[in-house]
Amino acid sequence: MKKLLTVAAFILAAAWATPAAAQGFSWGVVGGLNLSKVSFKGDNWKNALSSDNRAGWYIGPKVAFSLPLGLSFDGSVQYSQRKLNIDAAQYEGSTKTLSTIEIPINVRYNIGLGKVASVYVSTGPQFGFNVSGREWNIFSSNYNQSNGMFKNNNMLTTWNVGAGVKVLGHLEVGLGYNFGLGKLGETVLSNVTPGLVGGSDDYKANTFQVQVAYMF
Repeated sequence: MKKLLTVAAFILAAAWATPAAAQGFSWGVVGGLNLSKVSFKGDNWKNALSSDNRAGWYIGPKVAFSLPLGLSFDGSVQYSQRKLNIDAAQYEGSTKTLSTIEIPINVRYNIGLGKVASVYVSTGPQFGFNVSGREWNIFSSNYNQSNGMFKNNNMLTTWNVGAGVKVLGHLEVGLGYNFGLGKLGETVLSNVTPGLVGGSDDYKANTFQVQVAYMF
């Protein structure tokens, strides 16, 4: 993970160091909708819990650097909120608001459609930093909180794939999918209700995204 961060920092530093005229530098604002779903790995809770898609949002500044042959790099720093939902048949269940600072870095391939519009496909890593509480409890007040605790990681590593259209050189509208490369968090269970197996299971949150950006 540290190597990925080092590479990401190097790419951004190199892009900033290159003259704007050579890179086709532009900047703007990006925002959109997160539609997230939690998935579990392991047998302890995989069959006992389920998750619905829940909507959140994100917004932040964005920079882009155009290269020859239709290629470009873009990166942004976003404040993001994801709604993570867990339904539990015999428990209360809950929805957690996960607030993070997200840094996506994408490479794009652009296909021009004349002066009016162009289409693009993009992919790249995304690094998230948790700025909300780590603890997440799905049990009702009838259960000891320490027996039903979920803990989100402080740092998240995910990957983006997406496509969209750019209109009149400024307005971008796209769809994307963000999937976890590592775990979002893990369960921390002990002395749970009889019939359930105690232990630790990893979980991830994969997210569909609708994105709108305006580049100056």
